[in-house]
Amino acid sequence: MLGSILAIIIALIWGSSTVLIRKDLSKSNYFSVSLVITIVGLIVFVPLTFLLVSLNSINIYGLLFFFLAGIFHPGFVRLLYFKGMEKVGASINAAIYASNPIFSSLIAIILLGEKLKLTNWIGISCVVLGAILIESIDHGHVESNMRRGLVYSFLAALLVGFSYIARKEGLIFWDNPIIGATISYIAALLVYSCAFLFLSNKMNNKILNGLTFKLFWKAGLGISIGQLLSFYALRYDNVSTVVSLIQIEPLFIFLFIRYYLKNIEVISHKLVFGTIIIILGVFFVTLT
Repeated sequence: MLGSILAIIIALIWGSSTVLIRKDLSKSNYFSVSLVITIVGLIVFVPLTFLLVSLNSINIYGLLFFFLAGIFHPGFVRLLYFKGMEKVGASINAAIYASNPIFSSLIAIILLGEKLKLTNWIGISCVVLGAILIESIDHGHVESNMRRGLVYSFLAALLVGFSYIARKEGLIFWDNPIIGATISYIAALLVYSCAFLFLSNKMNNKILNGLTFKLFWKAGLGISIGQLLSFYALRYDNVSTVVSLIQIEPLFIFLFIRYYLKNIEVISHKLVFGTIIIILGVFFVTLT
């Protein structure tokens, strides 16, 4: 139960952070957002690690799984997610990304031996159906290159499943959410450092400067808190339930956009109906 509550809180935090990023994304770029959020996270997690974690208890297997999880998410997933947002907008991007529970569940069954009840499968199916419905919102105004941008969102949804499995395994060997979050962010920073070598010439000085920190540090703090809570949620509940519940994030994105960014993105009836289906899915997922 505690894991489910934490997952919903994560969805709320990430939803509000996503809207903050969407508001100013046009002033920067997807790589800058990813890098700032990761640096902010390290500023939060590294001191916590030294204050609260006994480094004498290091478990090499746990460390390796946390590092692998970080390569996937926030590493590659974060780049793909914000690139997708840059192309198709926050609401549609989040809807496609919400399909990741199906991947996480299948991976959990294959690699972790988790067993799902019929109600769990119904819930996951509703989450995915709601996401598909939202994605099907009239794309008449979307150019062909933006349609191709949906691939970024889909790849992010696919890769995040592997990350949650790696986190769960890491917690089995080293039951310490704080160190898990810290190692994941270090791995992500390594990914971005390598990517920087290829992108620096294209983006000039837009990658990292005072403006990008000013625009995105608050969102970075919120996302970092959500990342830490996700480790705690996985400690108390299985992968399929936690990941599925986090996917009510599009609902919060819809609400925040409706009231704060209505001049940037349009909320349609399909979007409303899609979020209702996702909520129904949450109900079935939490049935025991």
